[in-house]
Amino acid sequence: MERKKCFRYLILAWYSLSSIGILTAQQGPKQQVYQAFISDRMDAWDQVIVDLSRRKANLTDGQLMDLINYYYGYVGWAIGQDMDRKARNYIHEADKLIDELMQEHPQIPDLYAYKGAFLGFSIGLNKIKAVVLGPESMKNINRALDLGPDRPQGWIEKGNALFYMPKMFGGSKQKALEAYQKAIFLMEEDPGLISHNWLYLNVLMILGQSYEETGQWQKAKITYEKLLQIEPGFTYMRDEVYPAFLKRWDARE
Repeated sequence: MERKKCFRYLILAWYSLSSIGILTAQQGPKQQVYQAFISDRMDAWDQVIVDLSRRKANLTDGQLMDLINYYYGYVGWAIGQDMDRKARNYIHEADKLIDELMQEHPQIPDLYAYKGAFLGFSIGLNKIKAVVLGPESMKNINRALDLGPDRPQGWIEKGNALFYMPKMFGGSKQKALEAYQKAIFLMEEDPGLISHNWLYLNVLMILGQSYEETGQWQKAKITYEKLLQIEPGFTYMRDEVYPAFLKRWDARE
């Protein structure tokens, strides 16, 4: 009798694991990246990049734009983890892809925004390059905004540039915050840009951190809570960012 029970449990476990595998296989790259982001599984994110890169020749231009977006998100994380070699490799691959698409579609705003972003990543890996690459990065970001003032990506990169740029060169955390607000407003105007989009969650998190940096604690708290209402399963926010914020919040009083 016990053997039959054990066998039945093994069968049920096998079916459960098989179902999970099927669901993962059925998910598209966007959903896989989103799940990787909220569960802090960057190995799964990287696998999406590897899989798409292998069949790059057969991807549509829209899918190639998505691949650039996945490089973009992964590189930002890799730099934060001191994975400099991996970051450099992916910057190089993304740059080639951006340049190829720019030749065919020179009027797509997001290509210039991404170009500016990856130049910014290169500066992050080697601060000495800031003198040369900094102006080039801003040139591309401004070009993105000229071509598509209603596209969030340009405003995100404008915010990033202003946030990290030294004040003597025009950096401003308050102006960066306003750029992030603009990006979120534009995203929320289009349901397709907020549904299962890792970037939307990321920009909300950055906005909350920007509020905190500028001493706007109540707005930071509201933003973090909004983010957790949208995606309660966002483990990094739920388990690290928000609890740490609450400790700082309590320490103020």
